[in-house]
Amino acid sequence: MDLTREGSPAKKAKCTCKYLDEWDREFTFLKRSMKGHSYSFCKICSCDFSVSHGGRNDVRQHEQSAKHKRGLKAQKYAQEMSPFVARNTTEADKVINAEVKMAMLCAKNNVAFTFCDDFNKCVAEIFPDSAIARKYSAGKTKATQLIKGAIAAELDDELAKTCRSQPFSLMCDESNNRKTDKQFVILARLYDEATLQVTTRFMEMPVCNVGNAENLYEKLSEALRKRGIPWENLIAFNSDNASVMKGRHNSVISRLKTSQPHVQDLGCICHLVQLATGCGIKAAQVPVEDILVGIYTHFDKSAKRCEIYKEFVDFTDSDHLKLLRYCSTRWLSLLTCIQRVLNQWDALQAYFNSHEEVERSAKVRDLASHLRDPVVKTYFMFLSSALKPLSDFNIAFQSEGVQIHRLEEEMCRLIKRILGCLIPARAIVGGPLREVEYGEGHQLADEELFIGADTKAFMKSTALPVSAEKKIFQSVRRFYEAVLQKMFSSFPLDHPLLKDMVGKDVRFSELTRLMKALLCIQHSNASSERVFSMVRKIVTENRMSLDNSTVCALLSRKINHSGPAHKYTPSKKVLKDAKSATNLYNRSVNAREPHE
Repeated sequence: MDLTREGSPAKKAKCTCKYLDEWDREFTFLKRSMKGHSYSFCKICSCDFSVSHGGRNDVRQHEQSAKHKRGLKAQKYAQEMSPFVARNTTEADKVINAEVKMAMLCAKNNVAFTFCDDFNKCVAEIFPDSAIARKYSAGKTKATQLIKGAIAAELDDELAKTCRSQPFSLMCDESNNRKTDKQFVILARLYDEATLQVTTRFMEMPVCNVGNAENLYEKLSEALRKRGIPWENLIAFNSDNASVMKGRHNSVISRLKTSQPHVQDLGCICHLVQLATGCGIKAAQVPVEDILVGIYTHFDKSAKRCEIYKEFVDFTDSDHLKLLRYCSTRWLSLLTCIQRVLNQWDALQAYFNSHEEVERSAKVRDLASHLRDPVVKTYFMFLSSALKPLSDFNIAFQSEGVQIHRLEEEMCRLIKRILGCLIPARAIVGGPLREVEYGEGHQLADEELFIGADTKAFMKSTALPVSAEKKIFQSVRRFYEAVLQKMFSSFPLDHPLLKDMVGKDVRFSELTRLMKALLCIQHSNASSERVFSMVRKIVTENRMSLDNSTVCALLSRKINHSGPAHKYTPSKKVLKDAKSATNLYNRSVNAREPHE
């Protein structure tokens, strides 16, 4: 027998009963108590009682007690409040849901927020039998804050969460189109597990008026830092090919590689093709761009000149087509402008040669001289054929779809097409492209150069002097040589990433993750360029007071949620944030105002 220090027998430990989870199903009024395992909580009496002595018997004794019976009787005759609460809650949610969808509709269609003030006053009269319409109250300020504080905030949270958990790439570009501020757009390209597609998402568009490498890198770093996105998840970076972005020593990419040494940088292939085209135009020494700009500016904003020109279009039996504006930063505008001018060449020639200002205006006189010159027309016709493969390549790689796996093959194919216009085909086959000789002494004869079937037919039908024909073919050769030289010097033909993606037998357990990462690597920077086109549609002359944060919120809605407004279903978080968005905004405004 166990004895204590005084010699008396030790007491046995007392056994106590504990609450069992199965009692929840047996006794509907019961649930586990917060006081401990030896207690139960009665939902009828709203009290805790001990079950440590008798367990289930303690529960039955409480069920038969007078207090519990009085509670049951009171509950039987009491009117339930839940139907009223549920109905009011549902109605309030429907009202805020309608306000959120209206804000989405305005953002989708670039509708001015001032429209919401008028709609707010009219909606109750338009739908007099609707309780939701009577309580609808989303004016200009509230609609703006619904976009900024609820919808865009959730979209940004989703983007940040995705970028924190998987690989992504960045696309950037800078512009100064809006007001006097220079904006720096930042996009993320990632694999969306929900849609099983690669998508481009808007991250941020901060103002960066001093666009040097240090400031631009700091804006990038801040965008990732405040969202908690690690640098390790960044796998690729793409932007235009300016030195501030792509320079070897003092640029954004050189700084990025200090934070992420393994980041891939291929450059914007569309921009590189455009630069190659520009080099060819300049080398040919024919003022193509000056002619295109001069023709457009002559008719721009002059209804009288346009009306007179229509008579010449009818007289020459030309098509009534609008003359297009050539812009060197618009990658596809050169070919379309050339084709449009060629289509109306006879009408333009007749108009400018009979213009009353031809004797006293140097610009009109120069245009009339160029349009009379068959050499200039021949060169325009040549460009309409020679620019076709360059334009097709650019169109293909402006696609939002995944094109990175085709990049090396298509670059080589484009270079071979240009080489085939200048040198014999046998010189291209069999060896590396970089070793192909295309200089003087290796080129085709004049009559074998590719200048286009229409160009050859025009030259045969026009009695051109030998010196003029020689001048044309010299320009053609200079064009091809300059384009090829720029392509070989700037295209990422030897980039190890592109080499590894073609013809490799990859066998390891991380294949799925690797392929999702590779799909996120962008092939061009066209998406960033499109953002500034969106900004021009958002910030119109009637909406110049929009601040940058509102523009960013609208861009987030347009890019990060591309579906129609009526198919958008606000989440519980959006509805919750929507209820407080305007109040938070008003508090911040009041806090900024000086107190008297």
